[in-house]
Amino acid sequence: MDTTGASIWFVLLIVAAAGAVGGAVNAYLTDNGFVFPKHEMLDTTVIIRPGFLGSMSVGAVAAVASWGLYGPFASATIIGGMIGGSAAPSLTLSGMIGALLVGAGGGRWLTDHVDKQMLKATAVKAATANPGAAAQIAIARPAQALHVARSL
Repeated sequence: MDTTGASIWFVLLIVAAAGAVGGAVNAYLTDNGFVFPKHEMLDTTVIIRPGFLGSMSVGAVAAVASWGLYGPFASATIIGGMIGGSAAPSLTLSGMIGALLVGAGGGRWLTDHVDKQMLKATAVKAATANPGAAAQIAIARPAQALHVARSL
């Protein structure tokens, strides 16, 4: 790889680190705080919570996606190109980052699915146990709602 290719990867690493710091700030500002990834239980339902490490990972991916799609090297070929004077399959930085972004979108769908599962289990527990708790859950964040239901 030439020095331009090495430069792109180095800058991507710096951008990812900055995004991870942004993810840490997000974790600090949410009700999750700096908890490690863990499993939550409610009766027989297991809910996986990504914690601050998950938030930092998503922040890194989002930052790389933004820079890779809109930065100055978006159209740079990172793999392939010309071989012996003829065109060969190639991958641009924006093509790779676009694939990464689609993967992150799929991850977001999965996270939303987990939140839905957590809220559904919480609501079922509250509705059958305590109408007052159900009112608390109605205005709580998912993790707070789970803790209310767990106390029932």
